[in-house]
This record gives sequence, structure tokens and C-alpha cells, in this order.
Amino acid sequence: MCGIAGIVTRADEQEARAVLGRMSASMAHRGPDGEGISVRHNQHWTVGLAHKRLAILDLTPAGAQPMSNRDDSLSLTFNGEIYNFLDLRTDLAAQGYSFCSQTDTEVILNAYHRWSTAGISRLRGMFGFGLWDGQLDKLILARDPLGIKPLYYYATPEVFLFASEVRALLASGLVPRRLDPDGVASYLHFGSVETPRTLVAGVQSLEPGCHLVLGLGGRSMVREEAFSSQPFTAPAPVPVTSREDAVAVLRDVLADSVRRHLISDVPVALFLSGGIDSSVLAAFMSMEMSQPPKTFHIGFAEREYDERRYAQAVAREYGTDHLDILLTEQCLLAMLPEALSAMDQPTIDGINTFVVSRQVAKAGYKVALSGLGADELFGGYKSFRRARVLRPIAFLPPVLRRAACSAGNALLGGTVRRRKFWEFLESDCTPRAAYTISRQIYAPREAAALYRLPPATREAVPEAHPDAVNEVSILEMRGYMADMLLRDTDSMSMAHSLEVRVPFVDPLVVQYVLELPGRWKIGKRPKPLLLDAAAELVPEDIWRRPKMGFDLPFQRWLLSELRPQLDQVFADDRGLSRLGMDPQRARDVWRAFQANPAGERWARPWAVFVLRHWCATNGVEP
Repeated sequence: MCGIAGIVTRADEQEARAVLGRMSASMAHRGPDGEGISVRHNQHWTVGLAHKRLAILDLTPAGAQPMSNRDDSLSLTFNGEIYNFLDLRTDLAAQGYSFCSQTDTEVILNAYHRWSTAGISRLRGMFGFGLWDGQLDKLILARDPLGIKPLYYYATPEVFLFASEVRALLASGLVPRRLDPDGVASYLHFGSVETPRTLVAGVQSLEPGCHLVLGLGGRSMVREEAFSSQPFTAPAPVPVTSREDAVAVLRDVLADSVRRHLISDVPVALFLSGGIDSSVLAAFMSMEMSQPPKTFHIGFAEREYDERRYAQAVAREYGTDHLDILLTEQCLLAMLPEALSAMDQPTIDGINTFVVSRQVAKAGYKVALSGLGADELFGGYKSFRRARVLRPIAFLPPVLRRAACSAGNALLGGTVRRRKFWEFLESDCTPRAAYTISRQIYAPREAAALYRLPPATREAVPEAHPDAVNEVSILEMRGYMADMLLRDTDSMSMAHSLEVRVPFVDPLVVQYVLELPGRWKIGKRPKPLLLDAAAELVPEDIWRRPKMGFDLPFQRWLLSELRPQLDQVFADDRGLSRLGMDPQRARDVWRAFQANPAGERWARPWAVFVLRHWCATNGVEP
């Protein structure tokens, strides 16, 4: 795991190095173990790559980046981990390739040399990289198919920049610090900016599974994008004879994923919440490791938020080397300013990951596993049940539903929950509606009024998956998981130089689970398919307990300790107007929450506060 950056410019080598130096320095937190800059020329362009290293595999200087192949025709800056690199290395060695290091970085170089961009689809892991092909005068950017690792770029006719963080692009001094109105609208809608947009005008996120080829053979840049892997295409159902057969295969697939995610030259820990997902990982880790796994749990002094007893039960069950870290509410609040500053893009989430990552890194670990992704794959969210409830409603005449919504909004409207209910009823009742309305912070019309924009036009809707449950899984993974959970996990963990690996978000795991009937994933027990795959591994008192998650008490904080800060932001007409917001509508949101915190989501005023804070911190304005 590292920080990467690159530039293509008409400027000379000295200027290119200066730009790369600024970008690299802004990502010092991502790579404290080494750094490198490489600059090359072709006839018309200067091409530079930069790297900040967090050493996980091959801790020797042989693993330094940017890394070149033997004839120096290729140069690579790479962020991530390739979990099948040993298999690929064996294949490439059989074809005559030799290796100077024990890294997955060198495997990527040789895989590209052997198979060109077709080799990207052979990579199983999490990655974002920039590769310079000097023979073809091409720069190739690539991102893993599930969007675990971020990669951003900025392009004009005169310069092309890429980096692991939006803030690194801003640090270049070449990117105007201007807000993208579409990015703001997206953020207000969902609490995070949807790919490929960002909050900064002109800066785009490379889409998951996509590679970009920048041709530099002439005086102009020629940019092309293509998908190397599309794991969310609707596959044919797996030809299994029974659910029991599928469960057995799933268990092997999960065990294989965990085994590969444990490959490291430094110790690997586990975030252990005491819930189903991390307990399953603890079970597989205990079977795969010769030493007791190291597990960490963050506990609270406040009993209503404390899950220590569950985590301790799991640790006893699997004999892990367990550490409970008790944090007080005052300690958490003291971390909040630093956590806000660690956001690479605004988000209503991520503070919890910052807190956990900080404690694990302080204990001396560089790598930790997380159960992220299991809810999306195995039906752990309310959106899955809402999709099933909406299905029969779709048979009611639209005229009747619209009339009921009009009457309901007039007589019973008011709280966010009620407004969402009427939106569900008025929608087309598809799985996409169940997902979108469940996840939205502000409805599109609300966001447009708050941000003084015309309502956004709907983009083309991809073809629906034939299985409604699997369609919700795909929507959750492409949206909420990729654009919020994974993005936040990257920025908040790397703020502490910690690599977080996510075994459930593995291409083979995802592809297999999406091929199974959705009805197997919903039942009286939570995530029954996952529980059956881990049969006799997860204690019953773990999966029977109410789902909690590592949630911070933001609703209470906004009404107490954080209230003066929010009062100040919402009273600042000039500051809100400079963001393009309607100050009165923004204050209405804040007042509505204070008057009815149970009915109005805390995330609504918090989203405005975080946006204002991020823009002020990074000097970004309309």
C-alpha cells in the first residue's frame, strides 16, 4: 500500500520534478518507508512518476518504486496488493521471465510486458497504478475491478496529472481549486461523491475495473478508456445441484480469499467487532495461521455503544491474541478535528475507521483485515428487505399511488422517514429505487434547492439484473461500498500508514456469490448464506444478537459538544453563499434537526458542516 502520483507535461525535467515533489510530499502519510521520483522524456513530452512506499512485501531496497524492468522500457508506480502474484510469477517464470525482487510490483511489470493491457484482467487484488511504456510512448493507468484503491486524474491539452488522492492533485499547484457543482449535488444526495465525479472541477476518478491509455506519440495527447474487468455483469446462474453444494464451494472460496489476504512480510491483524462478518474472518484466520491471530476491538465506556463482550467471546472461541482498546467519549471528540482533516473528499462517514486505524497503527501494525463488503454481498442492509416489500406495491395503479403520496405528504409528511416512505410509494418500486431512496441524504429536489441548482437529469440506467436481491447487491457495491466505505477506509487508514485488506471484496468471492440465487441470501437469520458457509464456526449468540456496527453517537454530539461549531457554520450567510448554498434553507435543515432529532437525520446538517470544513481546509471555492 502506498501513495502514487504522475505527470505528463511540456515543461522541462526540473519543473516536472518540482511538481511531483509537491504531490508526493502531500501523501507522506501513505508511505513513510521510502520514496522515489523518476522522470523521462520522449520527443514532445516529459513524463514523471512518483511513489511513497509503505513496505509490506519484500522490505528490502529491491522493492523500491518507481520500478523499471530489465531493459528500462517500462516504469511503474503501484499502490495496492496483488493476491495471486505468486501464481502469476510462476506462470511468467515458466515463459522465461526472471525476477530481481519478491514483490508483486515486478509481477505487474512482467505481466504487462507479456500480455499488454490484457494482463490487467489477470490481476486479483486491490490496485491503482501508473505504468509508462517507453517503447509505445504510452502511459497506462489502471484500477482494480471493485474500486478498493482510488486513482484520480486531471487533464488539459498541456498537462496530465494522476494521484492516489485528490489533495495530491491540488498540491501540484496546477489544478484550480474550484468546486464542481455536479460533485456537490452528488455529495448532498448520497453523503459522498459518486464516481467518476469528484468535488473538484476537472478532477475525475478512474472508474473501478477501468484502464486509461494516454498516447504520447505526437504533439497532442490521445486518451482512451476501456474496462479490463466488469464483475457486476449479470452472469449465468451457477450449475449447482443444491444449496448445500453451493455453501460448500462458498466456504472454500472464502477460505482461499482469506489465505491470500494474509500473504505479507509484516504481521497482519484483524478489526474484530464481535459481529458476524469479522467473526467469520477470525474463524478462517485461526485455521490458516500457525500463530494466534492478532485481533483489535475498540470499546466504549458508554454501555449502549459497547460491544466488548461480543468481541471477547469471539476471541476466546478462536484463541486470538486479543486487545480491547477502551475509548471515552471525550477522547473520541478530541480526535474529530484530525479525522476531519484526513478526509480526501467530504463524507458523512469514515470517522469510525479513522479511530480504529489510529489505535491499530499505534500498536505497531501496518496491515489489518476488515469485514467490509459482507453486508453488500449477503443481504445485510435494509435496502434488501425494502426491495422485496416494494415488489407487490408496484402492482398498485400509479395514479392511486401518486394520489396517496400527495395526501400523505400534505397530512402526514414532515420527518425524513415519512418523506422517504412516500418516495418509496411514488417510485417505480424497482430494486434501484429501494437502494437509491434508502441511501439518499437529501432527495434530488431538496439538494437542488439547498445548492441553488436545477434538479439533476437522470443518467442512463444500466440494465437491471434478473435477480432482485443480486441487483441490490450490485447497486450497494457500486455505490455505497465503492464511493463511501472503500474510499473512506483508504483515506482514513492511510492517514495512519495502515493498509486495510477486505477479503469479502475479492473478485472471485463477489463473482461466485452473485451467481447464486438471491433467495438463498435472505431469511429469518441474518445473512444465512454466509452463516451456513461458516457453519459451526460462528457461535449462535454472536449471530442472534442485534446488529450494532461501530457507530459514533453523532446525533447526541450535534446537540451537545459539537453544537457551537455547527451554530457558527449555519449562522455564516457569507460562508454558505460562497459555497453556492441557500443560507436560509441550510438553517432550516439545522433547525429541523434540533427540533426533532429522532425524525430528522443527523447526517443532513452534518453533511453541510463537513462540506464547509473540507472546502475551507483545502481552499476550494465555486
